[in-house]
Parts: sequence; C-alpha cells; structure tokens
Amino acid sequence: MRKSIKIAVSVCLALGLLFLALWIYAGTLGEASRTLQESAAEYNRAIAQVKAAEVLGKETADITIPEEVILTPQQNRLIRFHEMKGFFLIIGIDLLVVAAGAALLALYRKRQRGKGQELRKVTSGNNILGILIAFIVLCFNLALASDAFLTMNNFLNVFQQISINFVVAVGMTYVIISGGIDLSVGSNIALSGLLMAIMMKFWGLSVPATILLGILFSVFIGALNGVLITYLNLPPFIATLGMMYLARGAAYTVTGGQPLYTFPKGFTEVSSRVAGIPLYGILIMLAILFIGWYGLKYTRPGRFTFAVGGNEDCARLSGIDVNRTKVFVYAFSGFCCGVAALLLASRLDSAVPTNADGQEMDAIAAVVIGGTSMKGGEGSMLGTVIGILIIGVISNGLNLLGVAQGPQKMIKGALIVIAVIIDVMRRRSAESAT
Repeated sequence: MRKSIKIAVSVCLALGLLFLALWIYAGTLGEASRTLQESAAEYNRAIAQVKAAEVLGKETADITIPEEVILTPQQNRLIRFHEMKGFFLIIGIDLLVVAAGAALLALYRKRQRGKGQELRKVTSGNNILGILIAFIVLCFNLALASDAFLTMNNFLNVFQQISINFVVAVGMTYVIISGGIDLSVGSNIALSGLLMAIMMKFWGLSVPATILLGILFSVFIGALNGVLITYLNLPPFIATLGMMYLARGAAYTVTGGQPLYTFPKGFTEVSSRVAGIPLYGILIMLAILFIGWYGLKYTRPGRFTFAVGGNEDCARLSGIDVNRTKVFVYAFSGFCCGVAALLLASRLDSAVPTNADGQEMDAIAAVVIGGTSMKGGEGSMLGTVIGILIIGVISNGLNLLGVAQGPQKMIKGALIVIAVIIDVMRRRSAESAT
C-alpha cells in the first residue's frame, strides 16, 4: 500500500471514529437538552398567555408563571450539539466506509501486482460503480438517521428540488469535459427568468413564445461566453466570471431589484404536479438528460468535446474546429440554463434577481463528484446523474436532520475537494500503470 493511500486511510479512519465518538457523546446529552428546551418553552408559553390575557382584558392572577429560564451560551451550544447527533453519525459512517473501501482497493491492486497481472486503467467510465456504491451507502445512512427519508413524499420532493441542478449540470458536464468552466450559469438563469416574466406581464407575449425567446436568450449568453474564450483568447474562468457579474447586475437593473410574480396558468403548469407527481418537470429532466447523453456519446460535437478537453493541440492538428466546438459547448450550457430558468420561475411563480445564486457551485460539485475530470477529456453523463443525486440527497437529508445552511455548504465544499483529490489519484495511478 502506497504511503499516500496509508495516510488517507488513517485520516479517514481517525476522523470516522472521532465523529462516532461525538455521536455517542451527543446522545448522552439528550435528557439535559430536552429538559432545558422544555423549561424554556414552558416559560415562554406562560408569558404568551399573560400577554394574551392583558390584550383581552382578562385576569392574569390564575396563570402560573414558572421561574424564568435564560439559556446561557454554553447551554445553547449543548442544545445545538445534541441536535447534530444524526449529522455526526452520517459523517462518521461515511468516513469509515471510505477508509475501508480505499484499504480494500489498495490490497486488491497489490495482490494483482503480486500475481504479475496488468492493472486495468481506472477512468471515469469504469469508476461509476464506486460512485454508485457511495450513493447507496449515503441513502442507507440517511435512512438510519431519519425516519422521514424513505417516504414517497420525500423522494418526490428530492426530485423537484434537484430539477434545476439536474438540468444545469448536464450542460456543465460538456463544459468541464472540454477543459473549461462556466461560472455564469446562476446569473444566466436569474436574468432569463426575469426576461420571461417581462415578456409575459408587460409585452403580452404568449407562453410558448416567451419560453422559446427566453431559452434563445440564454443560448446567446452561453455562446457569448464561448466567443470571448475562443476568439478573444480569454481564460474560461475570467470570461465566465465577468459574465456572471454582468448578467447578475443586469438582472437587478431591468426591474430595479424588484421581484415579478403571478404568471399565466400555462406557464406555472410546467412545474405543477399530476397525481402528486411533478410529472412535467421529470419529463423535461429526462429529455435534457437524453439529449446530453446522446449528443455526448453518439454525435460528432460530443466526440469533439472529449478530444478538445483531452488535448486541444492534438484536436486542432486532427482537423477539429476547436473554436466552433467550444462555442457549441458554452451555447449548450446556456440552453440548459434557459430550461432551468423556465423550471425555476414556473415553480416559484415569480422571478427574482437573486434566483439561482450559487447555482454554479452546485452544478460543478455534481459534475466533479460524478467523476468528470476538472482537467478535461474524461467524464460521463451517468456519473453526473449520480453526482446530482448525491448532492440532492445530502441537502435533503441534512434538512431533515435540522442541520443549518452553514455546515451544509461546508460539506459541499469538502465533497468537491475530495472528488478532485480522487481524480488526481486516479490519474497518477493510471499513469503509473502504463
């Protein structure tokens, strides 16, 4: 077993045991935490009854007011620590599973070397099984931590919540496979959603015309990113970062920062439920997934995307129009943003300049966790789907466990870092095996 693998396994094992110890300790605080919360709640109820009686002009002498309970900062921390018990359990089990999986994989590879067998090159394509196993383990852990997780209503909520990220991540997969990155997707969604609202409410356009023009506008923003990157030779990070601020600023400017709401029924029905199922949203997600999968695997632009991401110079020498391929990739990302704007605005029945803020991070996280290499040239749509499900299930599970947004963002950031580390280790392993 390599030294780096040993260090990774040791760190995961130590952290896993630490989180399990924290889970056990948080469980012992249950009675004390419950007593403090009940005492504070009883006092607050009595005070509320007194105030209600005073407003109604009734006597307050018969209302028993318990001793005032003022929770100290230490007691508040104790309560919050106990509430994170499920979070500690999930993280602890996941880290132990990662440590065990890495150790078993290292031992297997060592055994294969000892037999003189050639090691198979590990790529994002045959790494799907590992990502799928991680997803199954995650669902198992959340099922243990929350009784509400394995319910049909919760699954339907998860599908509706991931619909935006699902569509955006399909386009982001093309961008990252090509060796680029698109930071403007969230701003693109917000501006396109506002444009759709303006066209329906102030210009009087029909719903089909609004949807078509809104999506075409998103495609234009994506294609403009591609033009800036290819013909002006701007780095993708800089070009899309600038577009992110331009589009977000335009979203605030066109409405003066005010939201637009109450859209026609035909528009909001896109995200409505049929027999309790968000049917139209799921069908749109599946259609975008099919377009992305088929285009990436069976069309020339899809094959060119892999070639450009793998080695741009070789692709150019092979006769591939690199500039046109990059413009196509960013235009397709824009198309996905337009569809996402449709889904988001119809679901919320409103368009707000702050919509989809930070959406680019969720999309990048899903794509990278799904096994697509940040260096380009490797990736799969199936891996992206699993990555989207992992991000969505984590967010849903942590919400069920009452974990605040701050720790949730920390977990997503850690997942991105871990996924990139795994990608680097895969590449080094493949290079050493050849």
